[in-house]
Amino acid sequence: MNTMEIPRKYDRVIVYRITQDCNMRCRFCSYSCDVKRKRDSADPELIDSFSEVLGEYRRLTGKNILVSWIGGEPFLYKDIIPLSKRLHSLGICVSATTNGTLLSESIIRDICGLFSEIVISLDSFEDCNDDVRQLSGHFSMVSEKIRLLNRIRSETGSGVKIKVNTILMRRNIADFERFCQYLAELGVDEITFNRLGGYDRPEFFGENRLLYSQSEKFAAELQSIKERLAERGLVIHGSKKYMERFMTAAQDIPSPIEECSPGSYFWFINENGFISPCSYTSYEYMYDLREIKRPADIDRAEEYFREMRRSCRSKWCADCFCTQVYDKFE
Repeated sequence: MNTMEIPRKYDRVIVYRITQDCNMRCRFCSYSCDVKRKRDSADPELIDSFSEVLGEYRRLTGKNILVSWIGGEPFLYKDIIPLSKRLHSLGICVSATTNGTLLSESIIRDICGLFSEIVISLDSFEDCNDDVRQLSGHFSMVSEKIRLLNRIRSETGSGVKIKVNTILMRRNIADFERFCQYLAELGVDEITFNRLGGYDRPEFFGENRLLYSQSEKFAAELQSIKERLAERGLVIHGSKKYMERFMTAAQDIPSPIEECSPGSYFWFINENGFISPCSYTSYEYMYDLREIKRPADIDRAEEYFREMRRSCRSKWCADCFCTQVYDKFE
């Protein structure tokens, strides 16, 4: 059994999926605009009222809090900058994960003024990335956006961290170190990675999932890769426990989670305003954001999640996919 051990850069992390809309056709993603599905977006008034409570919670507790916008593509959500300004004014750290296509110079300047970090999705060099993302020129476009972001950050003295998240699959894992070297040259500060999963798009997964031999080799080499790239100023995240999860997943071995301290550090909030301990339990352990009316309600939610685990343990706990549990960010 595994237990949660999360590095505490922030006292609380809230990942908020503000829209299911996306403008890209990535082959591995269930939010690809190729996929026919219901698409909802968050209520900005609900986010604003929650922000007020969160700001008061921070004032009373002194806790360092990160709200991280995701989608879909979060920059399709028209209120993302006004809501980020509101959080920033309340002392809440803000980030977003984006495919990079909508990062105009104006938005980049807003990011440099408001965000603590920005995470850009890029999967490898041009041949692989543009094919998997089904957008010719995406690799070159995003590379230029990162260069511009790095330049404006330097000009303005912004402290925003530039991060890249990549999906590791059969065709790109061998290029990981070379790709990291390229990112370091662009001015990227940190990189995180996920293994390709099969839950969202099983039709793509079979022929593209990591082989066990690839996972084994990567796990053995990762520490030395980290050390070499650290000399170039790039931090590569992912703990030993995270790599153990890669290995078990490559062998289709379940990884049950006995204790994850649900809701104590990490919240996931979906576009319909339901809070859960992870994105997989949104409609099992859901706690309505409308119930968060005062700072004390934030800590009370953790008690609710613990009781839910005791009374009706989620099926996902029998084979946990949550990267927060496996120290993706360590």
